[in-house]
Amino acid sequence: MTQESTKLHRYPGVRPFKKEEKDIFFGRSAEARKLYNLIMLEKMVVLFAKSGRGKSSLINAALTPLLTENKNPDVNNYIPVEIRLSNVQGNEKTPLEQVYDKLQEVLPLPDQQFSIDKLISEVPGDSSSIYTYKLWPYLKRVQLSSKKRVLLIFDQFEEFFRRTQREQEVLCWELSELIYTQVPQFIRDRIDTLSYEEYEQFSTNVDVKILFSIRSDRLSEMHSMNDALPDILKNRFEIGSLDIKSATEAIVRPALIENENFTTHTFTYDDDALQTILKELSNKEEDYNSQNIETFHLQIICQACETKIEEKMQAGEIDRQINIGDLPGFSDLYGDYYKRQIEKLPKNLWTVAENILEEELIYGSPGTGGYRRLSVDRNILLDNLNKKNAPADLLEMLEDAFLIRREPNTVGGYSYEIAHDTILEPIIENKERKEKIEAEKRMAALILTSRNIKKERTFGRITLAILVLTLLGIISYFNWESIYLSYKTKTSHGNKPVVKEKEILKNVNDALNEEILSGARQINKRSEINSWEASQLMLALYGDQSDNDQLPKELKPQYFNLTNNMLRSDNCCWREFINIPLDDVRISAWIISTSGALGLVNQYKCQPIKFLLQNQLITGGWPMVKLKDPAQDYSATYATCHVIRALHNSLPYQDDSTKQQIKTAIEKGIKWLMKISTDTTRMIWPDFAADENYENTISKSISGLVMHTLNLTGYASPAMNRRWLKNLNMKDALLDITFREKSEKNLLNKKGDIEFRHGTRHLSIPWQIIATVDAYKDGNYNERFHANKWINTVVNNLNVDDIRKIPRFVKAELSMALRYLGEEGYQFK
Repeated sequence: MTQESTKLHRYPGVRPFKKEEKDIFFGRSAEARKLYNLIMLEKMVVLFAKSGRGKSSLINAALTPLLTENKNPDVNNYIPVEIRLSNVQGNEKTPLEQVYDKLQEVLPLPDQQFSIDKLISEVPGDSSSIYTYKLWPYLKRVQLSSKKRVLLIFDQFEEFFRRTQREQEVLCWELSELIYTQVPQFIRDRIDTLSYEEYEQFSTNVDVKILFSIRSDRLSEMHSMNDALPDILKNRFEIGSLDIKSATEAIVRPALIENENFTTHTFTYDDDALQTILKELSNKEEDYNSQNIETFHLQIICQACETKIEEKMQAGEIDRQINIGDLPGFSDLYGDYYKRQIEKLPKNLWTVAENILEEELIYGSPGTGGYRRLSVDRNILLDNLNKKNAPADLLEMLEDAFLIRREPNTVGGYSYEIAHDTILEPIIENKERKEKIEAEKRMAALILTSRNIKKERTFGRITLAILVLTLLGIISYFNWESIYLSYKTKTSHGNKPVVKEKEILKNVNDALNEEILSGARQINKRSEINSWEASQLMLALYGDQSDNDQLPKELKPQYFNLTNNMLRSDNCCWREFINIPLDDVRISAWIISTSGALGLVNQYKCQPIKFLLQNQLITGGWPMVKLKDPAQDYSATYATCHVIRALHNSLPYQDDSTKQQIKTAIEKGIKWLMKISTDTTRMIWPDFAADENYENTISKSISGLVMHTLNLTGYASPAMNRRWLKNLNMKDALLDITFREKSEKNLLNKKGDIEFRHGTRHLSIPWQIIATVDAYKDGNYNERFHANKWINTVVNNLNVDDIRKIPRFVKAELSMALRYLGEEGYQFK
């Protein structure tokens, strides 16, 4: 470590707090105590939270001290054994081997023979029946020799699911043996060979507990462990963001600690600076709840303030207070943080440092679903530094700059990885920016070569052949479509994606319009076209009232007559089925949204807007249907988005009092949407918030619908839109246009009876297209280029003949998406 690293910092930045930093860890004492109490009650606990909420910090700086403090000498505390199951480059071991090695490191056994050794070594005839488990015997030896109780802590457990299926199964059954088996069968089979004392020892439970820590967007993957560990998700503990009081504590208290080992003297925040931090961070795009602050945002800002105090001390100033002028920018926290940390290094090492981060410590590409951190053995990195003629202590410099962190590995050395997921984004942006510049240089050089050949024909056929080969090489690397899209992305100044095959898009739109118009002519004439489908067909045709003159005059009256006749006067709403006596919020929202776009919403025999306003739940969301006596809050993302769209489309036709009610309801709905996001770094939402009756599966369709809703109402920030563009998955673009995502949930009443079976199939592609069109205006070159590749892959897969065969409602949603993409005046609002 460098001399700088011997000094202590008050704010660790994006990296997790360490055990020895428990005295500067504030704001989480209540959560730590609750988690501790839950672990003491249960055998297995799952700790989950969004990336960056501080799971590792809570374990290191709060939970571990609670476990190891021994105020009562008669209490035998649990020994924490912390395990990371990452697949370290240069040190490939199975998860079971990593756990076993860690047990040997933390809980070494005395050099003695145990009775259990003889039993396990016996071969009862069939070698396949030998007891093969490793963890139960080892921990039984620990128990026999020291009576220690053990807590296995699997931090960053999402890495486990990157291992092979076989490796996962082996560890799961090992843990199952630990948790559920009191006396293994192989001991029961040999009971006659044991003395009474030996049997008593073996029949005592191995006192072990397990804590799994995992990101919330990967929580559903733990269902794959149910066969071996059926209770694995029974006891879950979620970490939320910090409330204002806790955030204030986490900001202020570390700065007040007296310790000469800190890099700075004590300092304070003046009230204006403190209130600015709280206000700015509580309004960050990840969460529109003004009472919540993300811990990683807070740490980035506070670390910058600590650096400011250091700079003042180095300049001979004695200022001990942070004021507004000392605060860093809030608009690009991650990018500014990354730039500041790189610039702390010697200038001649900036390039090689960026190269280590971009090339050695991340894996993947946008086309394969995104980048992720890679853990690499120290010796491999040192060898690469040597090849670059870079100093070996660059790793320590990067660690001091909080850009990487090191972890002990199972072979006695260290592995390094990027400090946190939150700084992946600026690292990748920097990497892609440089790749774009290099690509442009290669293209410029090629063009220059071509021009020189035209001027100097003396080079003849040999030079021309070389040029052709060069062109073919570059085209095979970029391919013609990428070159075209790269050029158009760079030169186009519009706010909509670039479509290369405009003829395909036009032909498909024309065919869809023809089919939808044919269906719309049957509204109020054919019984199979209900109010819901009619609203979709009409919205696809009209978009906004500018289409009125081009469409048959009878369509709007026919649509109004159908929906007005089907409108229930008692509650002023619509239902999907006559035989299901439930007022349907989602269908009512669709119809009101269309009627608002057509200017019909105030012509109904009652006021359906009031139905939507009255059925907003206390959390801010809306349910799919109105239940008489629901067992819980059944807010649904799908229903909430369509209600917000309906309210928004109806605003121009309301009086001032109703407008204010609508705006308040929309704001509450937006806050609920932001609260239940599965992953705000990738802009992903589920259909329902997670609970014991619903697997929190992500939905690309729902996520696109949410992004459109946020943009429609003005709540989507540029950063959110850029993240949406960046995380478009090329595999999704290759899906059949009719592909539908499953969302199922039983809605129960308080008696426990199923009152409504929700089984929706959401179309995956159309709402992703709409969200991408919305987000495109805020993208940089790389994000727009990626979005254009995604859009053009979708368009190139469209087929007019196939589209004519799909159901009417699918045609309607697809038409809305493709018209929104291809027509400037189409808004469906």
